[in-house]
Amino acid sequence: MDHIFSEGMVERTVRPTVAVVEDDRSSRNAVGRLLQAAGFDAALFESAEAFLAAPPRTPLCLILDVHLDGMSGTDLQEHLRSTGYTTPIIITTALREACIRNRAEKNGCAAFLWKPFTSDALLSALSAITEHPTT
Repeated sequence: MDHIFSEGMVERTVRPTVAVVEDDRSSRNAVGRLLQAAGFDAALFESAEAFLAAPPRTPLCLILDVHLDGMSGTDLQEHLRSTGYTTPIIITTALREACIRNRAEKNGCAAFLWKPFTSDALLSALSAITEHPTT
């Protein structure tokens, strides 16, 4: 983790930010709480459009649900990749269709998690990203 020294040389740790795009409020908040407990800052978005309107600066990764109101998660993933966005993306979905997973993997997802996923599964995916960053 990076360290910043403020006036008076008091050390403050900078926590990596993980962006979460999830339209279900309770799921979004639960993932946010898990991330904060695990030492991350969570930037929470209710839609792909909200994320595009105000994306966080240099997130560690993006956790992206497939089924969203408006633009779908896989459409957002494709859009981001087409613009050169290289931040790792973890795709989540409750839809058990192989074509969704294939599309996500074709577009370079760092991990794919079927809902409901465990806290350990998500934290393991994040650990793999922190151990092998793409930048």
